[in-house]
Amino acid sequence: MEQNEDLIKLAAVVEDLLNDFNRLKREKSDLDLALEQKEQRIEELQATISSMKEEKSDAYQRVSGILDSIAEWEKEQQVDDKNNVSEKSNQPPSEPASQLFSME
Repeated sequence: MEQNEDLIKLAAVVEDLLNDFNRLKREKSDLDLALEQKEQRIEELQATISSMKEEKSDAYQRVSGILDSIAEWEKEQQVDDKNNVSEKSNQPPSEPASQLFSME
């Protein structure tokens, strides 16, 4: 009789161990799936970051080009203004301009 009780206890312990093993196996499977999903999300985010860096670089290059164009245009305007000033200084003053302020 005692051997029978020992076998029943042993069977219960083995059954508990198998249940724990199966539970841990399911938990591991769930964790593996979650890990795979997280790794996939990380890859997506890294691709997004890479794309955003490219967009930032493109925008920087465009803005830099625009600023260079503006700087070049300003230089041209300064040269044109200097040329216009020197041309006006070589011409005699016109009479209509002086008559604008006469008090006749």
